[in-house]
Amino acid sequence: MKIDRLLSLVNLLTENDRMTAKGLAERLEVSKRTIYRDIETLNLAGIPVISYSGIHGGYGIVEGYKISKHVFSTEDISTIMTGLSAIQSISTSSEISPLLAKIAPNMKVQQPQSDLLIDLSSWYKPNEGKNKLDDLRQAIATQQIIVIQYHSKKGYSEREIEPYKLIFKASHWYLYGFCLKRQAFRLFKLTRIPTYTLLDERFEPRAIDAVALTMESENDYLEAMVSPEVQQIVLTYEQNDKLYLIDKLGAEFFQEHEKEATGTIVFPLLNLKKSVDFILRLQDKVRVIEPPILVDAVKEKIEQMYFLYKS
Repeated sequence: MKIDRLLSLVNLLTENDRMTAKGLAERLEVSKRTIYRDIETLNLAGIPVISYSGIHGGYGIVEGYKISKHVFSTEDISTIMTGLSAIQSISTSSEISPLLAKIAPNMKVQQPQSDLLIDLSSWYKPNEGKNKLDDLRQAIATQQIIVIQYHSKKGYSEREIEPYKLIFKASHWYLYGFCLKRQAFRLFKLTRIPTYTLLDERFEPRAIDAVALTMESENDYLEAMVSPEVQQIVLTYEQNDKLYLIDKLGAEFFQEHEKEATGTIVFPLLNLKKSVDFILRLQDKVRVIEPPILVDAVKEKIEQMYFLYKS
């Protein structure tokens, strides 16, 4: 939009004593002819942009003309840029760069000063999922109904969804939307959506309350509040496997035993079946010590797996 470009142009001229038409055109990704027209528009609006001739010439705002350079503090800009960079890491859209130019024209100077760097893309497949996220964001913005194929505990199904939010929690992306089949708001894990289609059909937005994020992953499960009635799971592990297990569970559940070959992990037993499944995902890196009911359940599951492969 022209108003966005004009705002970016004012910011660039505010942050720099003078810039050439070519430099402005490159930063704003437009032609020099467009820059000339925009400068004329700014002058008509009362912002005194003047031209400088010579080898170091260009355009600048008349010295002494007051435009606040401090709408955002350095800390504000750093925080905003960190958040925008996180979005940029999982998007193929080019919308972030112009936005950064509007907020902080000297972003290349400011960005390294931030003490946070958030990259939500995969280590192994940096572009994986970007198109899906972009498509879903488009559907949310344009209020398009989407059809998803979805894998749940009850099996494989096709759903028509009114999409409202994309949520990142505990290392996973979720789509929060109104399921027309269930006539209720639901969370859908993106990794469980193999295919989807954006329909031409639009929907009228519904009133929504704060999103209730329930325990969907093992990380949420482990972070649940511990009440006095809840039994404790006690696991032992070899010190060589400690770092692997910390990455899976979180360091807060580990009890240190200096100079001992084994360590102990303690966390609440909230659901027997989920606990068995979770422990089996840790492979042979842990051994269940308590409670006895969980020891028996894990043994039973391992025996079932053994007989499955025995033949």
